[in-house]
Amino acid sequence: MRFILFFAFTLGTFACNNPKEKVNTNNKLVGYPVFVQDLLEEIERFPDSTELRVQLIDTMDSLHLTKEAIQQIDSLIVKDPGNYGNWFRKGELAIHNKDTALAIKCFSNAADIYNSPDVLLTLANLYAAQKNKLALRLCSDVTKQKPDRTYIAHSYYIAGLYYENTGNTEVAIENFNRCIQQNYYYLDAYLEIGWIYFDQQKYSLAKEIFETATAVKPTDARGHYWTAKCLEKLGQPDKAINAYQLAFNLDNSLSEASAAISRIKASKN
Repeated sequence: MRFILFFAFTLGTFACNNPKEKVNTNNKLVGYPVFVQDLLEEIERFPDSTELRVQLIDTMDSLHLTKEAIQQIDSLIVKDPGNYGNWFRKGELAIHNKDTALAIKCFSNAADIYNSPDVLLTLANLYAAQKNKLALRLCSDVTKQKPDRTYIAHSYYIAGLYYENTGNTEVAIENFNRCIQQNYYYLDAYLEIGWIYFDQQKYSLAKEIFETATAVKPTDARGHYWTAKCLEKLGQPDKAINAYQLAFNLDNSLSEASAAISRIKASKN
C-alpha cells in the first residue's frame, strides 16, 4: 500500500541521532541531547508556553522519539481539546508510530472541529488502506467542497487506491485516470496504473504507462526501473539494461536495478 500524507510535516532542524538511555527525573529526560534538555528546562520555567512545547514536540519527532512527542502533545490537548491543529499533529505522530487506530481517532477529532480537505483526505487514505468504504464517502465530501484541482486529484487518487485494494482494478484505473485529468503531473497515479497492468501481465500496456511517467518526471527513478522490468519481460534485455542503469544512476540506493543488470549480463554469458 502506497500511503501519502496530504499535509506538510513540520520537521525539526536537528540531526537524527540515536538517543542514549534515558531516565525520567523531575520532567528531565536525562541522557538525551543537550538541546532537548535545554528545551525541557525552558518549559519548566515557562510551562504555559505553547511555542516551546511545539518546538519540543517537533524536535522529539525529528529524533524519532515519537511516544515522548505524543505525551507532550497530549499536554496541549488537555489544555485546549478543541484545537484542530493539536489533534492533527497528534495524528501525524500516530502515523509515525505506526498506530493506525490512534491516527484515525485523532484525525476524526480534528475533522469534527474543522473538516478541511487535508484532514478528510488523510482519513480517507487511512480507510482506503483498510479497505473501508468510508474512504469513498470522505473523498466525495472533499469534492463537494469544490476545492482546487489539487485536492480533487487527491480525491480521485485515494478512491483509486480503495478500489485497487478491494480488487476492482478496472474502476481503480478509471479513478487514477480522473486524477491525472485534474493533475497531469500526478506521478503516483501513473505508477499505480502501471503496477496494475504489470500484475496482470499486460507488459506492453504497463510499459507505455511507465514510459509516460518517465516523460512526466524524468528524474524519478521509479518510472525508469519499472520500464526496465517491462522490457525484460518483453524479451528486450539490452534496452532493459539501459533503463535499469538510468534508474540506478538516478537513485543509487536502488539495489534491485543493479542486481537486475548483473543478472541479465550473467544470463548472456
